[in-house]
Amino acid sequence: MFTGIDCEKAIDYFRNGKEVIVLDRASVGKNGKSGYDTFPFKDIFKDLDFLIDVPAVENPDFEQAVQDMVEPDQNENDAEGDEHLPPPDQPEKKLEKETVAAPGKMSREEKSKIIRPLIKKGLKNKEIAERTGIPLGTVNGLSGPIRKELKNPVKAEMIKSGDNSDRHKCRTCQYRHSDAGGCDYCIHTGRERGCEVEVCDKAVAGERLTKK
Repeated sequence: MFTGIDCEKAIDYFRNGKEVIVLDRASVGKNGKSGYDTFPFKDIFKDLDFLIDVPAVENPDFEQAVQDMVEPDQNENDAEGDEHLPPPDQPEKKLEKETVAAPGKMSREEKSKIIRPLIKKGLKNKEIAERTGIPLGTVNGLSGPIRKELKNPVKAEMIKSGDNSDRHKCRTCQYRHSDAGGCDYCIHTGRERGCEVEVCDKAVAGERLTKK
């Protein structure tokens, strides 16, 4: 014979291995039923998990493992950041140095050094002027000799080395007889030139001297 008991007694009975039947009062009328659904007590806990409130237990080993993973990264990041910071009592260093002075303050030689690589790249004078800020007239004047040198490197090397086989020194020398050629060095100095024209070392660039 079955009789009704409260929940605590039902649990005690179940613990002691006795059969306990659960009667579901909410099942009346479901699916057209007129009676109650019944099922074994153990089925109440099927597919359920149970939680209880207990004091937290510290795990020193776990906490130390977490610290070991976090602290090195933080220290490394801090060190990386400090490398780029200047000392408190020193001014910050510029990240980039100014490599090109204002065109108006540069010498012709400095401007030529800037223009030369741009000519090699195939830029026209107008493009060079726009890119560098050097006046177009200056670019035109400086680019001529550079373009000739690049066009005929052998001749340019002869000029640099002092070779006067092409008489280029004669054309601008103040001792030239005329613009067509000839040499009046002996007439103006009273001394022989003492060198062959191909390797002349007496040439002085300037306006042609005339007899007094």
